[in-house]
Amino acid sequence: MALDFLWPHLDTILEIAALAETDSLQIVNAEAVAAQHHPPLNPDFAALLAQRGASNVSALARVLGNQYPAEHPLRAVYPLEDALHVEPCTLGTLAQLTWPPNVPWTALVVLPWPRPASFERFQETIAHLRAPEGCPWDRKQTHQSLRPYLLEETYEVLEALDAGDMSKLREELGDLLLQIVLHSQIAVETDEFRMADVIAEVNAKIVRRHPHVWGNVHVNDEEDVKRNWDQIKQAEKRANGEETPKSRLEGVPKGLPALAQAHAYQARAARVGFDWETVAPVVAKVHEEIAELEAAETPAEREAEVGDLLFAVVNWARWLKVDPEAALRGTNARFARRFQHVEEGATAQGRALQDMTLAEMDALWDEAKANGL
Repeated sequence: MALDFLWPHLDTILEIAALAETDSLQIVNAEAVAAQHHPPLNPDFAALLAQRGASNVSALARVLGNQYPAEHPLRAVYPLEDALHVEPCTLGTLAQLTWPPNVPWTALVVLPWPRPASFERFQETIAHLRAPEGCPWDRKQTHQSLRPYLLEETYEVLEALDAGDMSKLREELGDLLLQIVLHSQIAVETDEFRMADVIAEVNAKIVRRHPHVWGNVHVNDEEDVKRNWDQIKQAEKRANGEETPKSRLEGVPKGLPALAQAHAYQARAARVGFDWETVAPVVAKVHEEIAELEAAETPAEREAEVGDLLFAVVNWARWLKVDPEAALRGTNARFARRFQHVEEGATAQGRALQDMTLAEMDALWDEAKANGL
């Protein structure tokens, strides 16, 4: 075997890793790990990465860093004068590690995460919740009953992104993942599909739709990538016997927020050349829609013209490479913070908002802006 040099030393290495006989140890080739982008390791268990000769510690540190934090404890192990030398280190200091010259083999012991962190363990947790001895609430849920929670968690992820709060984002991504695993577990129980099916399908799709990464297709920019993606997607539908879409807009979800949907429609149309050549007529269209809105006389006309104006503004945002949905959410958040400052200012003065003049409220608003709210 490629790692047969390890077997005489395995008991000693288990002691180094502080593993009991019943604990699991993953043994993998260090060279194979160094050639990847994410380590093929379960973080709940210790791992032994070994190879003949000296390990490429810089490459290993890069790959392991995709799963473990810089402070994660490691043990460097290698033979030295008829004994095993052990050098404690962390992932953050691994790149500075140097091996002795002409060392016959080297190994790294990667200790387990301090708490359960594997996807498999999380699947076990959710399967247990759905089991007969699990939670009555979780057992009662269906795909349809979970719909509002899926939407709610998605928006909470967006809120964390808008706030730039990485701690909150980590938490909300976990809550969103919970919904995905719950839906998959329900599908397991009805024998529809399993999580492995979900992952295998999306993995194959990503590889298939990126021939410029996993193939020999050349692209010049992201627009080439999008065009290739659309062409491959249409070919997949034909291969699956699906009807050719009547419109290129059919793939845009009907349930998207209106600004995001408008942006998606315009982007789809632009890929086939249905777009202005410069931004100038886009800006002119916004002014044209404002004039038409000002000239509208009936409620129905005003509603239609407001829609046209918003659509034109979304198009302008697209040209500026601004996400209109995110931009408006940011403005909403700023408005809420500043208005709350106005409310707090009125309370501090012992006054009700409705008793203040607009000028007085504006002064508090300007104060909020000056304070960076």
